[in-house]
Amino acid sequence: MRIDLGITLLFCLVAGGARDVLGKATGETATGNGRETYITLVLDWAMNWGAWGQAEYCPPGTFATAFEIKVESEDATDDTSMNGIRLYCNNLIDNKQTKELTVSSTVQKWGDWMGKRECPSGQVLTGLRMKSEEDQGNFVDDTAANDLDMQCSHSTFTLNGGGNHWGYWSTWASCPEGWAICGLETRVESESAGDDTALNDVRMYCCAFTAI
Repeated sequence: MRIDLGITLLFCLVAGGARDVLGKATGETATGNGRETYITLVLDWAMNWGAWGQAEYCPPGTFATAFEIKVESEDATDDTSMNGIRLYCNNLIDNKQTKELTVSSTVQKWGDWMGKRECPSGQVLTGLRMKSEEDQGNFVDDTAANDLDMQCSHSTFTLNGGGNHWGYWSTWASCPEGWAICGLETRVESESAGDDTALNDVRMYCCAFTAI
């Protein structure tokens, strides 16, 4: 049975593994790349197999404007569905011509990248929801995360990742006004001799973005 836990938006600080109210991270911040103050978006519906990878952030001054998911097709014998998420980072604040960069947390080996899903010009990613399949028991293939939708600049315009159809959608988790997505961390199950599920959950991070 699925239980709707409601939207959870955590204002948090990561420092030496601890969580606290919105604040500044110390040198223990996952990438040490200068993204010191951020808000964590936590999904209310996702599976919990596997371990959390390292948090990865867009470089300072850049924000996620597009994303892409890695998916194993539905005809696989042991289908893992989503295997990874990639964010595309760009500078939209001071109009500097900077090279587009990508960031990912843990990514599993199965499947193919489904192509970049990009916000309209001048917009940034500000929210997400993920489709996940519940535990299927001992004799049915588990897939965990199946698809991802993302929101552009706090609007009704959304992008679909192109994943598989199994499961149910979480509710939307969105950055507050004036903040935009700048990083992510994925929970991924390692390869086993049995039923693999690959990507199970994702946290995304919001950084202050005064241009929106």
